[in-house]
Amino acid sequence: MYRRKRLAVGTCASFLIVAIVGLVVLSSGTAYATAMATADGSGFTVTADEIRSDEFLLYPSVGEDTEGTTPVAVVEQRGVEIDGMVLSGEKSIPMVDGSMEISFAADETVKADEQYIKLTDLQAEEATFNGQVVNAQASDNPEKQFQQTAGENADPEDGYLTDISGDSPGMVQKDVEMDAVYLASNEITLPGLEVDVEYHPDG
Repeated sequence: MYRRKRLAVGTCASFLIVAIVGLVVLSSGTAYATAMATADGSGFTVTADEIRSDEFLLYPSVGEDTEGTTPVAVVEQRGVEIDGMVLSGEKSIPMVDGSMEISFAADETVKADEQYIKLTDLQAEEATFNGQVVNAQASDNPEKQFQQTAGENADPEDGYLTDISGDSPGMVQKDVEMDAVYLASNEITLPGLEVDVEYHPDG
């Protein structure tokens, strides 16, 4: 069981400073970044009813969680729309038995012009790619040795039989659950944003 508390303006300031590393808006007002850690150091979770992007790029890389360096898949995408988005993470509370879970949710479609994500797991009930290209190639840069692209940024080779082209949306995923360690967005809009805090006394 847990006790549930709503985030209130002007209260719990010291609690939030300890508990939250997230929702950072740069001085330019054009970036949204989060690096929220969970109690086990694995990162945070994003769920969504549907994610759409005009341009999509995926490649292997490394990232960091609270436990150190970890392998990740980087997803870069442009022209992003997200329906039913919830971002949540759980973190132990120093000197207090238990943990807290904080979540960010939007009740309408979230829009971002560009996103950069380091994820450790992604599951979707259905995924559709437009103009998909999966390319393994020689390169001194490990991030360029294997890449998947889709949408307007895809550059398929010319074939004798096929005529593959990338149009928008390049990627559509439905019923998505994503575990990530880093997420940065440029020019993001979150209509009806709700921030919720839940305390779990038993951890």
